[in-house]
Amino acid sequence: MNRRELLRSGLVTAAALPVLGSTTGCATLLDLLGQVVKKPDISFRNFKINKTTLSSFNVSLDALLKNPNPFGFRMDGLDWIVNLAGGQTAKGKTPKGVSVKARGTSETQIDLDFDLAKTAAAIMQLIEKRKIPLGIEGVGHLRANKYKFNVPAKFETILPMPQIPDLTVPRFAVQRAGLSGIVFSVEPLIKNSNGFDLDIDQFDFDVKIGGKQVLRNKTMKNLKLQSNKSRRVPFELEVDLATLGLTAAKLATSPRFDWEVGAGLKSGPLNLPFTQKGRVSI
Repeated sequence: MNRRELLRSGLVTAAALPVLGSTTGCATLLDLLGQVVKKPDISFRNFKINKTTLSSFNVSLDALLKNPNPFGFRMDGLDWIVNLAGGQTAKGKTPKGVSVKARGTSETQIDLDFDLAKTAAAIMQLIEKRKIPLGIEGVGHLRANKYKFNVPAKFETILPMPQIPDLTVPRFAVQRAGLSGIVFSVEPLIKNSNGFDLDIDQFDFDVKIGGKQVLRNKTMKNLKLQSNKSRRVPFELEVDLATLGLTAAKLATSPRFDWEVGAGLKSGPLNLPFTQKGRVSI
């Protein structure tokens, strides 16, 4: 049997052998295939933003593997790098365990978590740009017996930057008043003007009434703001009469007090202050 006939015979046999397992005969046949083995292809598609905070993203995309060879390959992981606005932001590696059949295709979803930047100043610079180029580079490590390929892939898109939500306090009112104290109802309103949902790690609220601190570090964590919508985050606080310098007689005169609500929005390294002021009648 000449080399061409042997090679033709090997091509037919090699398509089945990877399923049966590695043998000495299989290795010999793959040696004969050395001149005709074609490099598999990897491409990215179906990019999706799953979660956005002011400082981080969780995105996913599908890696499509195409194998033109008459035997299967297995991908032993995929190294990836995320570039934002031309600079490397994050890198990592996906788990192993993706296989692609002979002359077939296989698709696997890849989830990537990355921060916009390491410092608050750098994050604010990106946010101010509103949209920035996003590049994802990957290298898949594929093997079939002795054949190993490092297959590159690249994906580019434009990533919308999250804009800082607005905070107002449309309601600051007396819920009830008595000799034991005064209960105030406070309703901060947070508006998300982004065209996508925004997750806020934490809000801390401070309240002053009549220049006196009556509440410090009222914490609300893990707030989800729906796209192009506002969300109320109400809370109550009780203040005794003495703290406000009131007596029962003064309370009967319906005194007015200036109030101030301070809030700190925390997201990664960001800590953004908000302040709202007004007057309330007791």
